[in-house]
Amino acid sequence: MPSIARGQANTQYILNWFLTVGGVLTDAYAVEYRILDITGGLPGTQVFPTVAGTWEDVSSGDGHFATGSYYAYDNALADGWTPAAAEPIGTHRIEWRWKYIATSAYVSGFEDFDVKSSSSPDLYISLSDVRAEGLDSTVADDAKVMAAIELWQAIIERACRQWFNPRTLILKADGTDSDALHFGVPIIDIEYLKLNNSSDELDTGLYRVYNSRSYPDDRRNPRIKLIGSERADIYTAPLCSRLRFAKGRQNQEIKGTFGFTEEDGSTPLPIKRALLLLVIEKLTKPPYPGSSTTVTPPAIIGGIIEEQTDEHRIRYGGAASTTGKISDRRPGLSGITANQEILDIIKLYRAPIGIATPAHTSLQ
Repeated sequence: MPSIARGQANTQYILNWFLTVGGVLTDAYAVEYRILDITGGLPGTQVFPTVAGTWEDVSSGDGHFATGSYYAYDNALADGWTPAAAEPIGTHRIEWRWKYIATSAYVSGFEDFDVKSSSSPDLYISLSDVRAEGLDSTVADDAKVMAAIELWQAIIERACRQWFNPRTLILKADGTDSDALHFGVPIIDIEYLKLNNSSDELDTGLYRVYNSRSYPDDRRNPRIKLIGSERADIYTAPLCSRLRFAKGRQNQEIKGTFGFTEEDGSTPLPIKRALLLLVIEKLTKPPYPGSSTTVTPPAIIGGIIEEQTDEHRIRYGGAASTTGKISDRRPGLSGITANQEILDIIKLYRAPIGIATPAHTSLQ
C-alpha cells in the first residue's frame, strides 16, 4: 500500500493521485475528490479539504493538468494535500467522483493509502497489514504498531546485513587494481561511475552492471566489471592498456540505487512475512525472561558451511553454543525470537560477508 509521512507535501512523485476520466481524452463536467481517515473502519472521518465544502473541485485550475486528466490538488491552497503533524497515522482513503454532463449521476472510484510518522523510513509492511492479522487497537494502538514495525524492520536489516527496498546512494569505494568492483547489497541501477578519482563520468559502454533479478540472479554477487580499453586514457587506465579500478583509498565514486528487491522494486514476500510475524509476536507476548510464555530458542543446525564466489568467501556454523566451539554459535536473531520460520527466512536472505564493500557518503 502506498504511504505518505506526516508533514510530507504530496506530489505526483509521492502518491500519484491522478485520474483519467473514462480512460479517454475527454473532459468531464465536474471532477471532485476528498480524503477520509478510515483507520478505524469505514465510513471514516473527513480530514481534507480544510476549506469550506465537502469535496474539492479539480475540474479546472491546478488540478486539471491535461485534457481528461486530473490531479488531487487543493486549489484553494495551490498545493497537494500535506498530512498535518498531528494527523492520525494509519489507513486513509482518497475518493473521486465525476460527471460527464451536469444532469448525469456521479461515477466514483477510490484508492487507499497509509499515513506514517514523519520520521518513518519506507516500511516493508503497513499498519493495515498488522490489523488484517487480527491485532486490534485494544492490544496495541496505531503509534505502538508503527514504532514496532520500524524497530523490527531495522533489526531484520541488521541481521541480514542488507535492506529490501530501493535506496539511492553515492558510494566511495577502494580500488583493488582489478577490473571488478563488488558490493554488499544488490545493485538496482547505476546512474554514474567515476573511475580512479576522475571528475568525469565513465562512458557506460566501458562497464557492465551485474544486477539481474531473474536468471542469472546477480543479487547474491552484485558487481560492476570494466569491459574495454578502446576509449581509455591516462586517467582511466594509467600505465597499461586495460581499464582497472586502480588501487587506492575511496578513489572510486558510484551513484546508484541499491537494495535486495524483486524485479518490480517490491520487497520480497518472505521478508514481509518475517517482519509481520516478528511485530505481532513482540506486541502480543510478554518481553521478559522467565515469563510463562517465554520459550528458549531452539538450536539452529545446518546452514551454509562454505561458499566462494568472485573475491567473496563465506562460512557459517551450526548448533547452539553448549561446548564453546565456533561451529556451535547460534545465528544473531535466535536470541530474539524462537519462531523457526522467521529464523529460516533470515538465513535465506542474509547477505554474503563483504570483504571490501563500498561505504556510502550520502543518501538521496
